[in-house]
Amino acid sequence: MRKFDFFGNLMLAICGFSTATLLFIFGYICYLLTSGANALRPDFLFSSILNGGIFEPLIGTLYLFIGATAIVAPVGTLAAVYMVEYSPRGRLTRLVDNAINNLAGVPSIVFGMFGFTFFCKLMGLGISMLSGWLTMACMMFPLMIRSVEEALKMIPETVREASLALGATKWQTISRIILPSAIPGILTGIILSITRIAGETAAILLTTCFYTMRGLPKTPLDPIITLTYYLYTMILFMPGHLDLNKLFGLALVLFLLTTILSSIAFVIRAYYRRRWGRWM
Repeated sequence: MRKFDFFGNLMLAICGFSTATLLFIFGYICYLLTSGANALRPDFLFSSILNGGIFEPLIGTLYLFIGATAIVAPVGTLAAVYMVEYSPRGRLTRLVDNAINNLAGVPSIVFGMFGFTFFCKLMGLGISMLSGWLTMACMMFPLMIRSVEEALKMIPETVREASLALGATKWQTISRIILPSAIPGILTGIILSITRIAGETAAILLTTCFYTMRGLPKTPLDPIITLTYYLYTMILFMPGHLDLNKLFGLALVLFLLTTILSSIAFVIRAYYRRRWGRWM
């Protein structure tokens, strides 16, 4: 009876703590919405930072998301296809699997140091948008590969066998049957990857951003300013002159931006699930 009471009280405490945590997060989101909503005006969103707006950081963040996703989506998908459909189950494959798992836990500052050393210095790209794309893509690869792998493994082996029995080649089976059926999983990987880099500052601090950057980049070799970097510099360099409404407005814009991008991916994923079905 005492043992039952102990575990019952333990589960009650865990449930209470979880509920309190969720309420705290919900309350913080409400506080963010109410505090940042005062700053969400057209002149704040579409004015230069020289005039107190966030137009350059907003566009820079969009450029960073879109560019990194454009790199990691095809490369990560092809890597996952090779790992699932082609690679032999040997020691080398297990070694690569472990390396992918380890990459998922590497801190962002390490990716930033790698990007600065390899992309900025050795490849001569400098502090640029392209260096940021490649560095962010490296951070996104583990989540992207794992998500696509799981989606491919959910498709029954009988589907592959039926396609091959009808005379299709292996690549035709993959490109026309397997990959279309795995599109929801691919989009899930894209969503998780975007959320992985949404709040990153350390990596782009070393590879992408200049505080003195003004205007929009003209080429991929130009630096940019992102919302997280601009928020960081405001707190670091202007601690005695902080505009809290502007800070909360920045945070709210970043929150809404990631929410909108994720919602678009969710809608597309739901469409393909209805069209192709879901293998369970």
